[in-house]
Amino acid sequence: MVNRESEPVRQPVPGNPYVQPVPPAGTPRRLRFALGAGAVALVLIGVGLYAVTQADGDGDGSGSRRPVAGQTRQSPDGGRESAEPGQDADSDADGKDEGAGAVIDVNAGRKPGEAKAWVAMNDVKLPGKGAQLLDLWHVDGIVAQAEYDEVTGYRTADGSKAWSVPLPGTVCDTPVNPTPDGKVVVVYTKRKSERNTKCDQLRMIDLKTGEKGWHKELVDGGFWDDTSMTHVSITGSTVMVDQSATMRGYRIGDGKRLFTTERERKGGCSLDGVAGGSRLLQVEGCQPGSPSTHGRLKRLDPRTGDVKWSYRTKKGWSIRKVYSVDPAVIAVQNRDEMDEWGVVAVDDKGKQRSWIRLDKGPDVFSMCAGAGDSGEGVQNCPGAAVGADTLYLASEPKDGILGPNKIVAYDLRTGKSKWTGSVGGGRQITPVTVAGGKRPGVIAYAWAQGGKGGQTVRFGPRGGKPDVLLRHTSSAQEMESGMLAGHTLYADGRFFVTPTRLEGKAYGGKGEEGSARMLSFAR
Repeated sequence: MVNRESEPVRQPVPGNPYVQPVPPAGTPRRLRFALGAGAVALVLIGVGLYAVTQADGDGDGSGSRRPVAGQTRQSPDGGRESAEPGQDADSDADGKDEGAGAVIDVNAGRKPGEAKAWVAMNDVKLPGKGAQLLDLWHVDGIVAQAEYDEVTGYRTADGSKAWSVPLPGTVCDTPVNPTPDGKVVVVYTKRKSERNTKCDQLRMIDLKTGEKGWHKELVDGGFWDDTSMTHVSITGSTVMVDQSATMRGYRIGDGKRLFTTERERKGGCSLDGVAGGSRLLQVEGCQPGSPSTHGRLKRLDPRTGDVKWSYRTKKGWSIRKVYSVDPAVIAVQNRDEMDEWGVVAVDDKGKQRSWIRLDKGPDVFSMCAGAGDSGEGVQNCPGAAVGADTLYLASEPKDGILGPNKIVAYDLRTGKSKWTGSVGGGRQITPVTVAGGKRPGVIAYAWAQGGKGGQTVRFGPRGGKPDVLLRHTSSAQEMESGMLAGHTLYADGRFFVTPTRLEGKAYGGKGEEGSARMLSFAR
């Protein structure tokens, strides 16, 4: 079962027994997951509740708890069910106690020039081993995320809960992006039992309102088409559901199946993953375990599944992750030498633009910032941002753990380094997103470390000293540093950060509540 609860931590400590190595290139995806799924994730949130609360958030020092805005839970009748024969509706998923207020104020003692913050405290009841937090989504006025058995939307203005959609089973996977009109499709299990459970349930959710749309139960078709490894991605109005070596496209409006792409026996190529967004890319591994191992990348039409172009890697190299779908930028790894890896940029005709070797040179890099692979989708890969002609990549800290590092900008046309930048102060920095408009460049996150609050900064197209967009509230520093830059998002001038997982009581966590789940900063 793929429930993504064994997510490795960001920036692992060398020798950490909880972090799984990236499996050898050419290893079939089913086996790659088996190598990582047994790992126990390292505790991300070990900090206690650190917040001096106040009534109005303006630093009056009263220390009283801030009232929580009204919270609502989605009605079991919200949204329509699909009427497939033998399908169990999940209308009985509601009924959990809303519990104590999940939002407190962390602005007491905020210094002049610092951004104003809010924090959402976790109120989802977790199993003893805890649960992973999944992709962050943003729509007008709402930031949303799935955790364990619930998808929750928070108001971006103050962090109050706007809506929640409880599910009868564990969320297995979420798309990295919603549709242009703010809808997602999540995949989850029918029940919370950890035995003989399949990731075979689909639910469409409107992120703007929290309304549940159609529901579909997937059919398990055997070894090459089973639901033990199910991922979802979205391009336009189509959701792609990736079951082992088979992918199906469904129309998000009503759940109607549009097309199926199956394993190709000719050439020995099997599906390794699907990446969505403004383009639909399909990743394949070919002839695994042989000297002819190679990877293949296809661009598909999201309405029909037709192949628009196909790119083949060099012999002996496999595609590991997708950094960007438009332009197409992928991470590749050598079959025989796992330390040999690089980034390939592919043009819109399927031709190689550049090949960037990242295992050699003055700066040291780790694929996906050392996050590893425990059965996640090919797009779950932190530590990079991509513009039209530039790859922004975070280098490894010099001490290999949490020390200072750099952002290196590479020209995707030539593969050469354009500039290198850092923030100073001994802090680690991570690219978040590409900046546009009148102030192009890259938005980056300078971690909260060493008693210093985090920062949201912008490097211009030519690098140099970054502009500080937000100085994060110092009174939230301890909470922020404990999140280790797990998931980050910058939208509408506001920065969001969450851990990658919250620990349950079995691993010393506080269980269903009492842990900081999400922090946000804005002017």
